[in-house]
Amino acid sequence: MKRYKFLKISLLATSILLTTACENDFDKINANPNDPVSLPVELLLPHGIKLAVNTIWGGSLGQDVGNCWAQYWARIQYTEIDQYNFTTDVQDNPWRDLYIEANADFQKVVELGIMAKNENYQAIGLIMRSYVFAQLTDIYGDIPYKEALLGTKGTLYPKYDTQKDVYAGLVKDLQMASDLINTKAVAKDADILFAGDMSKWKKFANSLSLRLLNRMLTKADAAMNVKIEMERILGNPAKYPVMVSNADNIQLVYLGDRPNNNPVHENRLTRDDHRISKTMTDKLTMLKDPRMDVFAKKADQGGTVVGVSNGLGNTEAGNLGLAKTSKVGDYFVQSKAPAVLMTFAELNFIKAEAALRGIAAAGAAAKSYEEGIKANMSQYGLTASVDYLKTNALTTDATALTQVLEQKWIACFGQGIEGWTEQRRTGIPAMKAPATNYNNGMIPTRLPFPSSEENLNTDNFKAALTQMGGANTMQLKLWWAK
Repeated sequence: MKRYKFLKISLLATSILLTTACENDFDKINANPNDPVSLPVELLLPHGIKLAVNTIWGGSLGQDVGNCWAQYWARIQYTEIDQYNFTTDVQDNPWRDLYIEANADFQKVVELGIMAKNENYQAIGLIMRSYVFAQLTDIYGDIPYKEALLGTKGTLYPKYDTQKDVYAGLVKDLQMASDLINTKAVAKDADILFAGDMSKWKKFANSLSLRLLNRMLTKADAAMNVKIEMERILGNPAKYPVMVSNADNIQLVYLGDRPNNNPVHENRLTRDDHRISKTMTDKLTMLKDPRMDVFAKKADQGGTVVGVSNGLGNTEAGNLGLAKTSKVGDYFVQSKAPAVLMTFAELNFIKAEAALRGIAAAGAAAKSYEEGIKANMSQYGLTASVDYLKTNALTTDATALTQVLEQKWIACFGQGIEGWTEQRRTGIPAMKAPATNYNNGMIPTRLPFPSSEENLNTDNFKAALTQMGGANTMQLKLWWAK
């Protein structure tokens, strides 16, 4: 992917952004970029993208909730969160950052696009807003959606929408975005994902739709005809194009120098708390999978890959030794390492699953499954050998779906939230919670709603838990997992 400059936003500009996000005056496009009354798309869009991606990829959300709870990584120090015991900021901060900052930015981009009659800015805002809403509902469950982001219009206590309605609404938003895209120019420096290439945004919209639709496919109470929607996209690639190669992977490529370095790299400058999970190393060893050399480093002492079991106590983990266990592979901790939103490999596994579930437009399941493996290995400069593909060829019996979903889990390594989401949705691969855990022996099914919602949006908070059918715990199943 082409690299280009991030816009540098000062603390002053950021504070202005937060202030203007609450302004009622949306009737003027910013004519003077030095006027602090409002900010242009060229500042809002990169700020929103970087903040959203950093939140989902890095910090406790990406590295611990995602990568540890999906059992890609494990904690070797300060292991409490790997036992599902954490401070309230872990559940509060993602809600704050994704709603109040990132999606507030994207909502403003949509509005500025409408006012300027620039459908492409409107489409970009819709796509990024949809991506963030999808992450929020996959993390928490039912969320404010229809009434969210309307604080400037007087809606200060938004009602929660059911996850099935959020999903259906996002698919409609993404179709609208795809249909809006045209040849109007957008500022390349503002678009830090695709440098103004609207064909890539169109593929993102439709590929993301397929991710959401695939999770609805088995739900009898889905709020739309999922089969027709999947066939709308897969059956008309000219109107609804999707990713066709790794060159279309949706990822934020960092520049290397602080503050524009990868957030995992930033963490590793002062921390050394994570190792590759034994769950992952066991799976890769069983498969004789060449991705082992990318996903894990050999231990400094011993010269072999040594995975760490999830949820060990601090003493037990410490006794294993920092030098005798395997760090996450260098690929993922470099300053310029990309943060991945969605890949061509994942899309192929989505198509393979859809084909196994009867979507004719998805094509042959075996072909998509094999293409998914090839694409993921190629993503890391590897080639899937003939022997590997033959040994792991898709079966023609009931085990085929498990094969697809296990390879998808492997391919989402590093994308912690996606891996955690898919494992919660399908139960594949089969995993166990650590022997010592703070969730009644269960891998967490969600993050609890933040304390701010309980305190400031109390009635709607309570109503949401009632419609979800439980208490604000990590054991409440989300709609797509029921």
